[in-house]
Amino acid sequence: MQSNHFYRVRFREPIRGRSDFYFGSLSAIYDLFTVDQIGCSKSHLWNVKVSDGIDYHGRRCSISLEVLNRKKQKGGDVCSAQL
Repeated sequence: MQSNHFYRVRFREPIRGRSDFYFGSLSAIYDLFTVDQIGCSKSHLWNVKVSDGIDYHGRRCSISLEVLNRKKQKGGDVCSAQL
């Protein structure tokens, strides 16, 4: 089984009708949301060590590193059809 990581941002008050958002990197969070919406800067999240699995809990949201487990594919190329 393979695993990938993603960041879950859970807002205390829904934004855009949702409370949970998922991102592939800490930087991607700030492509969608501002520092004011998150409640801290990207460098603060690095200092808290969110990327090492330590959760961030702020006034506006919580950010955690989650694991996505995936089944390993058998064989090589999936789309290697010969013409």
